[in-house]
Amino acid sequence: MKKILLISNSVILVILMGCSTTYNLVSSDYDRSVDFTKYKTFAWLPDKADTANTVYNNEIIRNNIRNYYGLCMSDRGYSIDLENPGLLLELVITNAKKERLINSYQSSYPSSYYYRPYYYGSSYYSPYQSSYYYRGYGHQSFNYSYPSTITTRKEEYVEGAITLNFVDAKTKQLIWTGTAKGDIYDASYISSNLHPAVHTIVEEYPVKSLVKRTHRIK
Repeated sequence: MKKILLISNSVILVILMGCSTTYNLVSSDYDRSVDFTKYKTFAWLPDKADTANTVYNNEIIRNNIRNYYGLCMSDRGYSIDLENPGLLLELVITNAKKERLINSYQSSYPSSYYYRPYYYGSSYYSPYQSSYYYRGYGHQSFNYSYPSTITTRKEEYVEGAITLNFVDAKTKQLIWTGTAKGDIYDASYISSNLHPAVHTIVEEYPVKSLVKRTHRIK
């Protein structure tokens, strides 16, 4: 069992490299020599959840995730077997506090700088004849810019990852892993205690659903 945990840890460390705040950055990998159709049953390993001070530090939410994956496995022809499963599923939730630099650009001139009478009703007008304008403007590129200031600030954020591992129960080898990383704690993404990334991960699994209905989380 130690071998399983070491493998899954190495996968997680690789996947968490980089910086992103979107949840749907999904990656997966699997053993190309494995015939996934030979497996018919599964059971769960204990969760590995680094969830202190997050919404996932809640057994109900993690149970909902496992139940959802169980339904997805059933749609693929699998059944649960606690005594002699062919596959062992492992739910891994990790998070890391990170910092990023945010650059803000601000023009030296406020929007009220422009002469408002130049816009009237639904059309523009000018008190000058068209011959007044610089004639070179229409024949070549004429670029100019206002001076601006750049303000840099640090912003803290949490980069998290939800991972689903599949382990061969007999060989104790990791044969498939799928991960969604990013801002998995954004409350606006969570519906019915399930994050939409949960569905995105299982879509990557080699064995596709035998049922036409979808369990996609809205």
